[in-house]
Amino acid sequence: MTKKDLLDNVQIVRQRHPSLSSDMPFDLAWEYSRGAESVFRGDMHYALQMCIVIHGGMEVAYKDFSREYIPGETEWTMFWEPHAFRFTGERNFVLAINIDIDHLGNCDPFGEGNWLLPFVIPPHARFSPLDADGREFFRNGARRLFHLWTCRPVNWKLYSWFIIHEFILKATDGISCHDATFMQPEVTGKFRSIRPAVSLVRNTTGRPPSLAEAAASCNFSVSRFSHIFRETFGVSFGKFAARSRLASAARELKQNRHTIEDIATKWGFFDCSHFLHAFKSLYGCTPRQYQKRH
Repeated sequence: MTKKDLLDNVQIVRQRHPSLSSDMPFDLAWEYSRGAESVFRGDMHYALQMCIVIHGGMEVAYKDFSREYIPGETEWTMFWEPHAFRFTGERNFVLAINIDIDHLGNCDPFGEGNWLLPFVIPPHARFSPLDADGREFFRNGARRLFHLWTCRPVNWKLYSWFIIHEFILKATDGISCHDATFMQPEVTGKFRSIRPAVSLVRNTTGRPPSLAEAAASCNFSVSRFSHIFRETFGVSFGKFAARSRLASAARELKQNRHTIEDIATKWGFFDCSHFLHAFKSLYGCTPRQYQKRH
């Protein structure tokens, strides 16, 4: 069975990560199991994701690529990118780090980090440490993240956020050392070229920006902009804009300062029934249920 056939025959579960917000731009998940698995499980994520094998092993398959990861190695996934995985060791422990793309790199005052690079390059070229020292760096960092998440000492969120970005910097350096073609401007500049459209979505309330307005903000034609945006983010501009507006609405629901109707209107959902349907499709609950949970 080819990798494409494998994904066609595996149920892909959408992981929505409703807890991600400006207040909490990352979350952690982990899985422990004994024994190798013969069956793949499929998923795709609302968030960017990196997985670090702490013990055992894990095989991950994309449409046209697969790889087995050993302790200390890392796997990177773009959001809404279908993939399948199975554990391959006798005793497996894998830590998954989920990151809200809207807040990725917000610890960089210089704007120099190519924070998306490890996630957006083709799966076969994505970084994983090649030597024992590199693997131990990621393995120890993953252990520390797990400790911070479970024990929650003073400043644990800040320490965790810095560790996550240090992982990404290490990956970016590794990519530049081993395959410089992915550091060329035509690749690394894609996200920067469409960043004005991302900012337009995040800073516009009321009527959402149209595709034409987003393309104009980046000085692209609509067709060129649509192609670059989908190639960079893995989804259409329309889907990204809707998701971003819903995330902003969810953040305000959590603050519980305004009515659901006012929040829906503020973020461009002039029909409350449309807002309810869109919100439930993304978060798996109604706005009122979300408000009560938070």
